[in-house]
Amino acid sequence: MRGLLLAASALLAPLAAVLAAPTAISITTSIESPSKTVQNRGEVAVVTPVFCQPIVPAPTEEETEARFQKFAHAFIDTKNLTEAFEYISPGYINHNPSAQNGAAAALDILGPIWDRVTITPIRRTFEGEMGWLNYRTDEFGEVVDRYRWEDGCIAEHWDQNEPYPSGGEAGEGDS
Repeated sequence: MRGLLLAASALLAPLAAVLAAPTAISITTSIESPSKTVQNRGEVAVVTPVFCQPIVPAPTEEETEARFQKFAHAFIDTKNLTEAFEYISPGYINHNPSAQNGAAAALDILGPIWDRVTITPIRRTFEGEMGWLNYRTDEFGEVVDRYRWEDGCIAEHWDQNEPYPSGGEAGEGDS
């Protein structure tokens, strides 16, 4: 019996040491990147937020515009993807042919790069159920993102050769 206990101890000791060792995973919020991030063995990823759920009853156009402004502030001004993606529906449709549909797929694309992209906001506009963000980046040049909102959440996104709506003035809708 004693021999069996010694053998079991010898086999389990390395396993116990591995399980008791500190993990390489840490969750942080830093000054450089306001998003919550996970660092695991040198890899950095944004913590997946709780994606937007439809608001019932649906918000008014004014309430949706206020949500758009909060999204725009988090996405462009503070570059906080964790907060910004709380406004995106989990099944949102991405009309960019290089990207898959879904909020998680978009977060997987932007998460590893967004904190190092330099962004210069140009203008933002909200009208009806559509919101537009126009900004310049050091990685992608000038961008116009268009978002369709449904029940208080971003349901669709376009960014391929999107025109900015006429009448949208520089600084319009900035918060």
